Amino acid sequence: MPNTRIEAVLQAIGDGAQLEQLASDLLQREGYNVNPTGTRGPDNKRDALLSRNDEQGILHCSISQDLENKLRNDAQKAASRNDSYDIFIFATTQNPSGSKRDRLEDEISDEYGWRVQILDLQRLRNKLQGNPDNHDLIRDHLRINPNRAFEDPEEDAQEFYQSRIEELQAYNGYYGSIEPEDDLTGREERPILTVHMIPAEAFGSDHDRLGSELPDPPGFRRSGYTQQYGDFVITGDNNGLNGENPFTSYACFHEDGWAEVVTVDILPQTDNPELTTMIDKYVVDFVEDALDWYAEVGINPPFYTYLTVLNAAEYTIYVPKPIWGPHNRREIGDDVFRFGEIRIDRYDTDVPTILQQPLYRLWMRTGWPGSLHYNEIKENGEIRYEWDPRD
Repeated sequence: MPNTRIEAVLQAIGDGAQLEQLASDLLQREGYNVNPTGTRGPDNKRDALLSRNDEQGILHCSISQDLENKLRNDAQKAASRNDSYDIFIFATTQNPSGSKRDRLEDEISDEYGWRVQILDLQRLRNKLQGNPDNHDLIRDHLRINPNRAFEDPEEDAQEFYQSRIEELQAYNGYYGSIEPEDDLTGREERPILTVHMIPAEAFGSDHDRLGSELPDPPGFRRSGYTQQYGDFVITGDNNGLNGENPFTSYACFHEDGWAEVVTVDILPQTDNPELTTMIDKYVVDFVEDALDWYAEVGINPPFYTYLTVLNAAEYTIYVPKPIWGPHNRREIGDDVFRFGEIRIDRYDTDVPTILQQPLYRLWMRTGWPGSLHYNEIKENGEIRYEWDPRD
């Protein structure tokens, strides 16, 4: 896995056109004339014709994970054109071993008689970071500060997440406070469900975003109202936003890119220390909406995502009346229960699938065999999980 900010953002480029723009600018810096052909492929990329001195070439770009097959297919397409080439350049966000990259270059060169260059993640990174004249491209295409490009974004994300968890456990929101009391049961400390999404570019970004100009973020648990606060924007319940009372739910998105969402509205209408069975749906719906919001704003993946339940050590998960629950339900047993730490690499990620294991972790902690919101399907000796949220 990439462990630097520049590697993480490069590998998570989810648009072949964005990769093509980056590769084209790099090649122009090396003296090539780059002329896109104007035809777009299924991964939203274009071929580009190259020329330098007396050489003619072609650039193909791909975000496909199937590097070898995509390379061979694109080389065959280039060879089928009426033009004659001296060089074939293939840009990819994949990171093959050096030996595999060299082998593929030699095989394509032997087959078609071209000079072949694979611009993989390692070479793209080196061209960007190793040449100070290209640092502006790091800012322009990846929106990260070149001086922080080699820091570990996950380490920064973990440090920020931990600092926020310590505050949230004490019912201190990022802005204002969180309502600890439950009028229904009289408990003075309600459990908190929280989701943090932290992009790799956060804390190392070179952006010109203003929190006051951000679009309204999605709500968490309910839609709520939205207000801007200079460097961040919050969607939450009106009592919290007007400062008269603590929040029961909010979704805070900062101009640096990170999001913190919180709700204490996760208790069913019972007197027992139980959590609602709807946590799965709240989390999946929010993450899907958040990825759409990030795509609209133009904040790049990957997103380090953390799912946590706070102050719920004595709680279990409620058993709805039509459902047969586990014979021996258990308490969560931990006042800081981290049931999900995942990395989301694409805007179009299948959110229910990537969240299945974290959500199961919460259910299984309380004695359930799995979540009520997934169907377990066995096919050809393998098990897959189908998202089927209950009302």
